[in-house]
Amino acid sequence: MRSILDLVLPNRCAGCDTPATNWCAGCAGSLKVRPVPRPGLGAAYALSGYEGAARRAVLAYKERGRHELSVPFGRAFARALPTVRAGPYVVVPTPSRPAAARARYGQHMTAVARACASALVHAGHRATVAPVLRLSGRARDSVGLDQDARVANLRGRLWCTGPAPRAAVLLDDVITTGATAAACVAALRRRGSEEVTVLAFTAT
Repeated sequence: MRSILDLVLPNRCAGCDTPATNWCAGCAGSLKVRPVPRPGLGAAYALSGYEGAARRAVLAYKERGRHELSVPFGRAFARALPTVRAGPYVVVPTPSRPAAARARYGQHMTAVARACASALVHAGHRATVAPVLRLSGRARDSVGLDQDARVANLRGRLWCTGPAPRAAVLLDDVITTGATAAACVAALRRRGSEEVTVLAFTAT
């Protein structure tokens, strides 16, 4: 059932403002897998640069309450994953700080990871979600921090809560310096991951 808000403010594409859709076919079609070379990441890819429709969609999802975008984001990841590695897939979401998660009504990348795994299964692949990474509330918001400051900010504040999957797919929304993704990869490797593929929606 549609809410009164939906009737007053009809749904529009988060990327280009096209009416009657949350993520239009044109914006979905603009995504293209590209390698992301960053220290400590190994095999890392992004679906778009941090620009245009993809950037607007990420900001809408993270900062403007467009929670429904977890589904098209997850589907985009699911389409891309088989092009960069074979399954089965154990999808690990990059964690947010507890304060950020509360402001966003939950861990936003966990919702995307679940949508991704669901789409992979629907397409005939084996896929599960392993939300095993945690980020301490003592970590600062990384916006505005340079590479060294980001690394220092995460030291001792990001960890894996249990045995890590042998082969993991780390999902992230934005890769900038790569410090957060690299810390996630290192945490997974310390707990047993032998292969970690990083896939981000956008990268600077």
